[in-house]
Amino acid sequence: MSQESHGEYGSYVGGTERPVEDGVAVLNPSTNDPVATAAEGGREGIDAALSAAEDALPEWRATDPGERGDLLRDVADAIRDSADDLAELGTAETGRPLRESRLFVRNGAEYLDYYAGLTDKIEGESVPLGEGDLDYTRREPLGITGQILPWNAPALLSLRGIAPALACGNAVVAKPAPEAPLVATEIARIAGEAGLPDGVWNVVPGDGATTGAALTGSDRVDKVVFTGSVETARTVMKSAADHLTPVGLETGGKSPSLVFPDADLDAAVEDTLGVFTMAGQVCFATTRVFVHEDVYDEFAERVAAATEELTVGPGTENPDVGPLITREARDRVAEYVSEAVDDGPGRVLAGGEIPREEGNFYAPTVVEDVPDDAPLSCDEVFGPVFTLYEFSDDDEAVRRANDTRYGLYAAVWTRDVSRAHRVARRLDAGSVSVNEFPVTAPQAPFGGYKESGIGREKGTQAVREYTQTKNVAISLDE
Repeated sequence: MSQESHGEYGSYVGGTERPVEDGVAVLNPSTNDPVATAAEGGREGIDAALSAAEDALPEWRATDPGERGDLLRDVADAIRDSADDLAELGTAETGRPLRESRLFVRNGAEYLDYYAGLTDKIEGESVPLGEGDLDYTRREPLGITGQILPWNAPALLSLRGIAPALACGNAVVAKPAPEAPLVATEIARIAGEAGLPDGVWNVVPGDGATTGAALTGSDRVDKVVFTGSVETARTVMKSAADHLTPVGLETGGKSPSLVFPDADLDAAVEDTLGVFTMAGQVCFATTRVFVHEDVYDEFAERVAAATEELTVGPGTENPDVGPLITREARDRVAEYVSEAVDDGPGRVLAGGEIPREEGNFYAPTVVEDVPDDAPLSCDEVFGPVFTLYEFSDDDEAVRRANDTRYGLYAAVWTRDVSRAHRVARRLDAGSVSVNEFPVTAPQAPFGGYKESGIGREKGTQAVREYTQTKNVAISLDE
């Protein structure tokens, strides 16, 4: 890495780092001590990045597709070579266990590999109009994509959107979240050192109100891509609407998991604990677990016992569960649980407490007897908490699972193949996994129904999201 973790991280624009003038402290969620100072790029930083992207775009979009793919593979290799340093930096700024940070860096590099293989496969079509005409389509880059990045998995979620954007011939201006801008900035610098042309990938840290608004409201941006809350997504859409800029949004979820009586309970219990990955700060976490009445008591007892055995601590100690991103986030989770239990009929089966004062920790928690319309059941809590519900038949399970404004993900646990297909078809979710959680891969499209978002990331579907169709009609008559 080019600088120490406790150094300064300026905007990375046009292949160079701009000095930090208005710096903001980045805190370690395990201690709330500062780990670095990041730039507050503001409108000036965004304008400079957009100018750099505009300068780089013509040559980049004209680059031979095979050469673009080779460059992306070189970047992927360089990221893997720096995986240990990036993982340590990611754990410092997000608090997650080191093993998770390493995994997300490796997974992020896989997106570059996958889309590097698609650069020369972005094809148009021939349209039959008759003997006297030739009509065909071209898939062309959009131009400059503005990427508003989340803080919960900076390596993985940066590359998930940026890799296909670059593969399609677009330039990128990214704004990482102020809570965790370090890895996103470092990866762009690594990409430049690996040979990516200057100005193709720019990163400007900063807050949403100033830096983010300058990006989403610019008429120089050809698409805005955002991952975050529904409330912020509405602000992004309104800002982009001033110039009719298209948007791609992934806005979270309140995902259901349906455990039927014939399920493999060993697998269902074990994978349900995946909800606690990143301390539950996962958009598609299955935080509403519906269990058939025939196996409810056994499942509840086993999953609660397994939850109690999980370790909680700083990410550098590689615990099962690390801290939440901020003290405010931890307190918000505690309030949701307290409201459901102290002011309602909810009952804590495991956790439900703040295990230590230092840092932003909350114990992994299982709650039952919470009404379907309670805030803990309806809101995206974004913490290490899930709720259990008992159901009697398939129709009830599907109806209650769909009773949410979200529709990002769902899990189904059954040995009955027919039931698996029937239930998956009826669930209002952009992704459904059967007998495994989570299931994610660069090849599989990802996105939400309802208020969980607009558009799709990943897979070949992302190529359509980052290109536009041009029709060419040629008369062959003399």
